Amino acid sequence: MTAEPQAGLLRETPYPTLPGRGQYTERARRDLLAWLRTTTKAALPALEHATIDPRTLPGNLENYVGVVEVPVGLAGPLLFTGRHAQGMVTAPLATTEGALVASVARGAKAITLAGGVTSQVISQRMTRAPVFEFAGLGAAAEFARWIVTRKADLDRRVAEVSAHSRLTAVDPVQLGRAVHVRFVYETADAGGQNMTTAATWRACQWINDRLAVMPGLAPTWFAIEANLSGDKKFTHLNMISGRGTRVAAECVLDRATLRRVLKSTPEAVDRLYRHSVLAGQQAGMAGHDIDAANVIAAIFVATGQDIASVYESGTGLFSVDVSEGDLRATLVLPSLVTGVVGGGTRLVRQSDYLDVLGCRGEGHAGRFAEIICGFALALNLSTMAAVAGGQFADAHERLGRSRRVNWLGRDDLGAPMLGPMLAHALEAPGLEVTDVVWLDQDPGSSLITELTSRSERRKVTGILPVRAAWKWDGGDGETDLVLKVKPLDQEVVIEAAKLASLCGGRVADLYPRWRDWTGFTGLHTRELAVYRHPEPALRAVLPRAYGVHEDAGREAYVIAMERLGPDVLHLDSADHPERWRPADLKAAVRGIAAVHAAFLGRDDELRSWLAPVQSAERMTSMRELWSALLEHAASEHPELLPAAAADRLGRIIEEIPRWWRRLEQLPRTLVHHDFNPRNLALRRTGSALSLVAYDWELATLHVPQRDLAELLAFVLPPDAGESQVTALLDLHREAVGHGEERRVWREGHRLALWDFAVTRLLLYAMVHTQRELPFLPRVAATTLRLIAIEDAAAEHP
Repeated sequence: MTAEPQAGLLRETPYPTLPGRGQYTERARRDLLAWLRTTTKAALPALEHATIDPRTLPGNLENYVGVVEVPVGLAGPLLFTGRHAQGMVTAPLATTEGALVASVARGAKAITLAGGVTSQVISQRMTRAPVFEFAGLGAAAEFARWIVTRKADLDRRVAEVSAHSRLTAVDPVQLGRAVHVRFVYETADAGGQNMTTAATWRACQWINDRLAVMPGLAPTWFAIEANLSGDKKFTHLNMISGRGTRVAAECVLDRATLRRVLKSTPEAVDRLYRHSVLAGQQAGMAGHDIDAANVIAAIFVATGQDIASVYESGTGLFSVDVSEGDLRATLVLPSLVTGVVGGGTRLVRQSDYLDVLGCRGEGHAGRFAEIICGFALALNLSTMAAVAGGQFADAHERLGRSRRVNWLGRDDLGAPMLGPMLAHALEAPGLEVTDVVWLDQDPGSSLITELTSRSERRKVTGILPVRAAWKWDGGDGETDLVLKVKPLDQEVVIEAAKLASLCGGRVADLYPRWRDWTGFTGLHTRELAVYRHPEPALRAVLPRAYGVHEDAGREAYVIAMERLGPDVLHLDSADHPERWRPADLKAAVRGIAAVHAAFLGRDDELRSWLAPVQSAERMTSMRELWSALLEHAASEHPELLPAAAADRLGRIIEEIPRWWRRLEQLPRTLVHHDFNPRNLALRRTGSALSLVAYDWELATLHVPQRDLAELLAFVLPPDAGESQVTALLDLHREAVGHGEERRVWREGHRLALWDFAVTRLLLYAMVHTQRELPFLPRVAATTLRLIAIEDAAAEHP
């Protein structure tokens, strides 16, 4: 009953018209953006600047207002031994789906190591199907017989429109008084939808002219398309007869490669495949496929294809079988609609990505189709192996919450929170923060921040630099701060477990069992406790803290600290150990030694806020995980762990029950437990240098030598000499001042090195599989060198 007044109102109000219609200029774009802001009341700051020249868009877009950027990742390389595609190919994938690029890359690696993918274009065609309606069945049948005799005439009409389209068949399909005529073309390097529409329209004009003078055959109605072609839709007819390119790809994975790279077996993949075929039939699936559309869509976006054609292009026929212990996998894409000329391929970035594939311009349509099919096969295999190996669910795990959380937002990190902190820290009662400006500068990297960057995007976490303006007692000022907004420990645990699941094999199987004991539990509260602690020796090495904010109900854990300035040296210098001179290294050792000295003998107090603390009993139970991580590192990164080094670490892991009990007997203290140039710097005051240590989330109870071992592994070169190590050990021992004899202190350093190698270096190697750590090759080499030095010292005390 309410529709009539509304309809009347619409009739009385002029229909809105967009400004700048048909104009391809920056002025027209800005006019359209201004109109959009006015009508929607939205600020739209991200649309202010656009990166595509409007003059390049006629024929591709109307009413141009801005762009949407889709990140592009590289997958591969994948080795092709096909008819058109040959050699190593790296594919650009435009996507926002986490783990897609990594999964495609994993499949590409397995196929390449097993000998590559064979690819073959089977056929290429494009269809358009006009409909002619007649007065009766007889006239329709007579027309159907007549049209197949006129192909030569129709060829000439098509040639008048397009030199690239070749009419290969005219197929009439009579449905009562209507005849749908399937015009089947080959379109060379173009996708051909628009081209064949124009050619078919010209042919239909000729047909209608001829029929008009043929008694009883004049159609009563005509349309250029009535859905028989299946344009941008899945149809069984196109599955059988093809529309676009019909292309196939095949590979054979030997058992060893399948196990090493995809962490599964031929039998496990084959078993899952057979279940999935039956389930697909029950669900009414067309063909059989896992997720080829993921690759097809990602390459389509990157290379300027018609995105809607993913619907018909994404249907596949995927199959596997086991033969003589190997796994053979085949993928057929029966209707892949692509083009390497025309349309969106003319845009500059899309053209560049086609160039990456070696597919830009005429003559490359077959190569392009084979590349898409090969990479789609790689993803199908990778995903199926992940499901068969139990990695798929692990890689998609999320933290369950029993209630709705009002997460901290940027607006919460403003004056109401920072005002009381600054007033207390600056000893200025009544101080008022008048403005908070977010700074763009990069405050440094954090592996834990990166780990959790995709875990819960609706909440603010990370290291956020701000400038707070304030007034107090008649004056004003401003202070630069870094707000460290911490994720929950379980968010980090889950993201680390996802990395483990992508490694597959025993790592994927065992990591979930022990993931709460790999050092991350409690990290969201532990660092806040560090910054609250009154111990002068600890506060002397921390960045100046202005306050902490903790609200468990909102999952809010915030530290407000100074933003380190130009008086600080070697900030985030893990990739530049050459910057650390001997005097710098000594200053760092003395600084952390003062903290170690202050907390020696305070084990019970430390346990109260550092829990959980690792034990010899638990480390012994976890040997299966450490062994699995070692196997993975040695297999995936032999350049990091040569065979002899892997054997040495294997013996260290086997002996954990003995040497970890010894670690528990040695004097222990508060240790940073992540004490390396990623998390420390030096402050210059005149000619003096003092330590600044931050990122204490992994702090724990351990022998003081644990921090020294990690520092030396990061800063010393892989050819470090025994005398240099001894000198720094002596400096640390004397600075801690515990009175341990030199031999016992060195024993503690040896065991701390072993602990670092097992519990941290091997975890770094796991991360390195998915996220390159530039510092790791050097740190691994130095760690092995330090272990060799301590082994020699123990044999010849």
